[in-house]
Amino acid sequence: RIKAIESPNKDDDTQWLTYWVVYGVFSIAEFFSDIFLSWFPFYYMLKCGFLLWCMAPSPSNGAEFLYHRIIRPFFLKHEARLDSVVKDLKDKA
Repeated sequence: RIKAIESPNKDDDTQWLTYWVVYGVFSIAEFFSDIFLSWFPFYYMLKCGFLLWCMAPSPSNGAEFLYHRIIRPFFLKHEARLDSVVKDLKDKA
């Protein structure tokens, strides 16, 4: 999905692709930390608010903000290594 966002051919689906990339990263992080985070009061309300912020069709869209500030720089820095891992997995499959 990141490759689709970074492609030169931009369509209206860029907002939702960005959201799903951010949601995927959030889901992976939550998988490892959910046992601890669920003990915090209002965790599920904050999680719901966070996901609504990421989906909001506004100039202060959370998914766009997180993607451009955190995920995209990380991806661009490690793109070659990630591509080689994906290629190796495809070859093994």
